[in-house]
Order: sequence, then C-alpha cells, then structure tokens
Amino acid sequence: MLEAYVAGFLDADGSVSLAKSRADSDWLRRPDVTFYNADIGILEKIQERWGGKIHARTYKNENWNTSYEMRLNATQSLQLLKDVVPYMLHGKKRKRAELIVEHYEKNTPRNGKYTPEQIEKKKWLAEEVMGMTMRGEGAY
Repeated sequence: MLEAYVAGFLDADGSVSLAKSRADSDWLRRPDVTFYNADIGILEKIQERWGGKIHARTYKNENWNTSYEMRLNATQSLQLLKDVVPYMLHGKKRKRAELIVEHYEKNTPRNGKYTPEQIEKKKWLAEEVMGMTMRGEGAY
C-alpha cells in the first residue's frame, strides 16, 4: 500500500507545514509538503500519484551525492495529507497534518474573500501548526 509507505517516508524524510502565500501575511498560508532524499526513484513514484516538482540539490564537495527536494503545491499537499495521515507515526508531523486536513478547506473560501471569523480561524490554524517545534527542546 503506497499510502502507508509514503506516510513512513514523510515521517522520516519530509516536512509538513503551512507556507506563507504572501510575504506580508502571517495568517495567509497554504499546505506545504516537502520530501528530501538522494534516491530520485522514490520521489518519482510519489510524483506519479500526487504530483509535485523535483529539484536536484548539488554540492560543491564532489564527494557528496546529489540529493533531491520534492515540493507539492497546496492542492497536491492537501490531498497527500488526506491519504497518508491515518498511517503517520511521527507525533508532531501527524498532529500538524491532522490540523491541516481538518481545518484548512473549511476556513479557506474559494473566492478568496475572507470574513473576519475566517481570518481569525486561519490565524489560529497557522499558530497551532507552525507553533509545534520540530527541533530543540520540546520537539518530541
């Protein structure tokens, strides 16, 4: 089952966040899923199912392997999270994914016109998701 494999891959070599849609807005954010790996074949398999763009990351040190970064756009990220969240094991990443899946769409109007209540809910979601520390003290 690809979903379970990708959930484990995301737990280990990926990130789940809400990326800023505009530089001047802390609350106007969109789902963002990124994978990092040196094996492009794994990333291509994920890309076949959910889309996304793969970029090579080369290094000046010739002894280092080329690594790859794969980023999915907002719609692709949201669909991937819906599909894999039941299989995720990483506590904080799973919680981030669950919050995004549960609250993002219902607080994001398709016409882009936000009510004051929707803005407050988007601010709350951004604070909850991005406030979860993934590194340092309290990360796990």
